Parts: sequence; structure tokens; C-alpha cells
Amino acid sequence: MSSVTETPAGVAFAPTADGLEAAIALLEHVGERGGGIVGADERRAALARYATLPIPGGRPSRGWRHDYGALRFEELRYTSDRLAVPASTDGLVHRGATALAAPGSAASDPRVVVLPLVDAVRDARYRAAIPALDEGIVEDKFAGLATAFQNCGAFVWVPAGVVLETPIQLVFAQAEPHADAVFPRIVVVLGDGARATVLERQLGAGPGLVCGVVTAQLGAEAALDYVAIQQSGEEARVLMRRTAHCAADATIRWHLAELGATLARSVLDAHLDEKGANAEVDALFFNTGFQHVDLTTTTDHAVGNTRSSTVVRTAAADRGQGRFFGNITIRPHAHGSDASLRDDALLLSRRAHIDSVPALAIAANDVSAFHGATVGSLDRDALFYAASRGIARTEAVRMVALAFFEPAIARLPSEALREEIRSALDDKIEAATEIDA
Repeated sequence: MSSVTETPAGVAFAPTADGLEAAIALLEHVGERGGGIVGADERRAALARYATLPIPGGRPSRGWRHDYGALRFEELRYTSDRLAVPASTDGLVHRGATALAAPGSAASDPRVVVLPLVDAVRDARYRAAIPALDEGIVEDKFAGLATAFQNCGAFVWVPAGVVLETPIQLVFAQAEPHADAVFPRIVVVLGDGARATVLERQLGAGPGLVCGVVTAQLGAEAALDYVAIQQSGEEARVLMRRTAHCAADATIRWHLAELGATLARSVLDAHLDEKGANAEVDALFFNTGFQHVDLTTTTDHAVGNTRSSTVVRTAAADRGQGRFFGNITIRPHAHGSDASLRDDALLLSRRAHIDSVPALAIAANDVSAFHGATVGSLDRDALFYAASRGIARTEAVRMVALAFFEPAIARLPSEALREEIRSALDDKIEAATEIDA
């Protein structure tokens, strides 16, 4: 990552009316150097929604240490300046709220656009392609917070018929000594028949907060692989909502790996709005230490002849805690829909805990819908088999645990990404201090 030679101005962050007014004043001060795109009145309305909307999902069961209604935000810094550094050939890089890459395309095709969102909004060529900020997320408490304090973002536009062979990367990095409050807004638009992979990375060692929204709009017969890999510092909190809308015969593939942060809340939505639309979701998390992950996936079959498939693999060791809500909605008249959801959880210590709550809401006939969920410990037969072949117990535990994640890993769009996730999981197994096998 390129070095930074300036420090952006900032104010103390607080999710209050006074805190928002301070943020608005800062955004007005930095002007075109900043990354904000939301008007002051819209910010105030969004903060009001955050204050009044209910806590998402309620408080999980035993051992859950984070109360969403009483999250602490002291010592967080809010900034919005952009720093001038050499352009990245991989896409856009952000540090805290700051865009670190010059505008440009991450792909070989010059028709592809990758810009800081604020620059896209100011350009009449792209402004009309950007969906409304609150499209489909107005009832989400933390989406309201993300809109109220939005301070950075990215815009990806792949025109009709363009097929990208290499991924576009969007990197958000937190670095000590500052604990930044980062509120990204990411918009991805694919034209009819376009194909692309977008890789979103959350990195860094800082104890900051990331609260953001991703919106993807797919034209007819378009296909998007959206990969989100979260490896933030062990004190960070990452709250993200990602939503896709699919036109006829379009395919969204969500790929999620939650591997860092002390608290991660991820919401993945897929709206199959026209016939032939398809959604594939694969997600995994592995909580060690005191990590907590709250994951929700929702596939909405708004019309018939649509398909979805969700595969989730979760694990926890030490005192890790997790929760998964898996939702499938098949609306009236959505006949011919085909939906499946499979969730498996692995508990690697006596003090770890994972809740699994799959749910189907079916209001149409002539559909195929399936869900299944398991929560268990390491496969004793597999461990015994490995021991009978002379494999040491610690190595056998590692092999069995890594193999558990393969159904989700196998759906990633490249072997390089699959190997990266396997390596990261291997490191977490190595670092775990309490694995009962």
C-alpha cells in the first residue's frame, strides 16, 4: 500500500444530533476534497431513523457481549479528506475515510469506470446510474447510521456487454494510531450482459468502526461475483449491509469471509426482481478469542422462475460467538421458484457458541424450497481415521476443521482466493488457544 504523507482533519465521532452537526460542518469545510455525497437534511433524516428503528435481530443468547443498543463510540475520529498518492492498478484504496487511489479503471477495458463515489456523483455521465441512497434499506438501523455519516465510497460501472477477466479491488484499511469511524457507500452497476468480479477488502490493525452500505444493480443477463473479505483488527467493529437487485436472467454471487474484528455484523440481500434471475450466496466465519459475528442472508424471490442457493459454514473456538439468520422469501405468484439453503456450524471449544436460525416464507405454489442446518463438534470418526493412518492429533484437527469450510470455499471465483482463505483459516486455527478435540 502506498505511503501517506498528510493527515486529514477530523472531529470526534458521536452518533448524536450534535455529533452529526459537527460532521456536517467538517464536510462543508473540506468541500470537494472530501468524500461525502449526502445532503445535510438527508443526513439528519437518516440519523432520526437510526435513533428510532429497533435493534436488528434482538440480543443473541448466552455469551454475547455486544449490545447493539449500547455500543460505545468514544475516542473514534471522523474524517473525510482525500489524500494524494500514486494511483493503484488494482482499483480504489481507502485509508479510514480517505480515498488513496487516483480515479481510473482497474481493468484492461477502458470503458470500465472505477471512481470515488463523490466524483461519480459530480459527473453527469454517471450520476443517473447511481441508485437512490436508501433504496431497499430504509428499515435497517445501521444503514441509517451509514447514510447519516457517509464519508467515503466507490463507484464501479461495467457497461453492457463488457466481460472482465481480472477483479476490481476496493480496499478499506484502518491503521493505528487513529481509531477512525468509516462510513463507506459502494455502488456497483453492471449493464446488460456484463460480467465482473469485485473484491472488497476490510483490513488493518486499528480499533476503528466501519459501518457501510453496498448496492449492486445488475442488468439483464449480467453476472457479478462480489467477494467481501473482512480481516480488520481484533478491536475493530465492522457493520455492513450489501444488497443486490437482479433483472431478467441476471446472476449475483455473494462471497463473504468474516475473519477479523471483535464484532462483525453482515447482511447479504439478493432481490430477484425479474424472471430467470439467480442468486448464489456462500459465506463463512471463524471466530476465535472473543470475536462475535452476526450474519443474515435474505433471498427475495419477487417473481417466478427464479433460483437461489445459499451455503454457509461457520465455526467458533475459544470464547467465539456467532449467529446466523438465513431467510428465503417466495412471494405470491412467484411460481416456479427454486431455493435452497444449507448452514452448518462447528463448535471447537466448550465455551464457544453459535446460533443458527433458517427461515422460509413461502406464499406461492409449485415451488421447490429446501433448508437444512446443523450445529456440532469435530467429527470423531474422521479424527479416528486420521489417527489410524499415523496422523498426529493436532494435525488431524487442523485437517478436519479446514475441510469443514470447503463447501463454501469451493464456490469462490478463483483458485487464488480459495488458497488465500484456506491460509487465513489455517492461521486462525494456529492462533486459537482453546480447541477441544
